[in-house]
Amino acid sequence: MGIIYLTCLLLAIAFVIIVIYAALVLKRISDTMRTLGKTLGEVETELQHITPELRKTVQETENIVDDMSDKLKATDSLFDTMENVGVSVNAVNQVYDRNSKKLSDEEFDSKMKPVIEGIKWSEAAFLLYSKWKKQKPTEKNEVMLQDENTNIVPFKQS
Repeated sequence: MGIIYLTCLLLAIAFVIIVIYAALVLKRISDTMRTLGKTLGEVETELQHITPELRKTVQETENIVDDMSDKLKATDSLFDTMENVGVSVNAVNQVYDRNSKKLSDEEFDSKMKPVIEGIKWSEAAFLLYSKWKKQKPTEKNEVMLQDENTNIVPFKQS
């Protein structure tokens, strides 16, 4: 009988140790949950301050994206024009290839001369226009004359 009482005593001591360990674990879990609740409360408060700013940022980003989209759509015509220029250049190259085989060098030179002259004159006109745009309105445009002694003198109008 003594062994049964001793076994019951050991079982009771083991049960007390398990209960104490379970109580400590539950206490730690409770402290952790309390700390977690406090931290989540602080996070919620911070999010209440941050949320309006995030909404404003998202709205501004949406406006910027819309603006960029409009500006990119505005450049579509430029790219279409570039595509048309490329198609035109290809067409001119094809015509040139076909016709260059039919023409002799002299005929080709005579037919290209007006084109080359046109390019030269358009370049000269462009340079004159560029210089005219660069001139300041305060500059004087004077007419110069050459006298009998080959001296260049300004022509004064009165």
